[in-house]
Amino acid sequence: MSGKIGAKMIDERLCLNTSAMCDVLDVHRNTLAQWVKLGMPKCANGWYPLKECLAWVQDYKGTSNNQAADNEEKMTLAQQKLFYEAKLKEQQTEAATLKNAIAKGEYIKRDDVVAELQRFFTTLKRSMSGFSRKIAMEVAPYVEPEQVRLIEQNITDTTNAVLQQMSVRGVYDAKK
Repeated sequence: MSGKIGAKMIDERLCLNTSAMCDVLDVHRNTLAQWVKLGMPKCANGWYPLKECLAWVQDYKGTSNNQAADNEEKMTLAQQKLFYEAKLKEQQTEAATLKNAIAKGEYIKRDDVVAELQRFFTTLKRSMSGFSRKIAMEVAPYVEPEQVRLIEQNITDTTNAVLQQMSVRGVYDAKK
């Protein structure tokens, strides 16, 4: 504080002038003016009740985001506005981060992924369907024709069961 003490009693309350209050709170005059707009007590033009202002500043600065979310009813309108503006900025940051990642090619469009997977599984199904015929032809010289048809049918049935289970549940549970 400067050499002159800016204090006086107003309505039996110890009040400080603007420069003294700024020194006590260690803030700039503009900050003090903003706080007055947000609801900090004021006795007269340029005079602030010390005890009430200290309590108001402690309450204003002491409300963290977690406490604010839990005590929404207890927040002043200014605190609610500040809290929700911070939440909005967080969401905007997340959206901008996602947008940048998409622009960099870190994400693929859903339609492209679905189309590619459909092509892959169609090719897989065709390949697996022809598998039983190929095995049957390989074992045909060594077993009876009736046995070859039975082997081919068993492989076809098992392959279809595998593909069916994988298309419905995503996994195959082999029978023992």
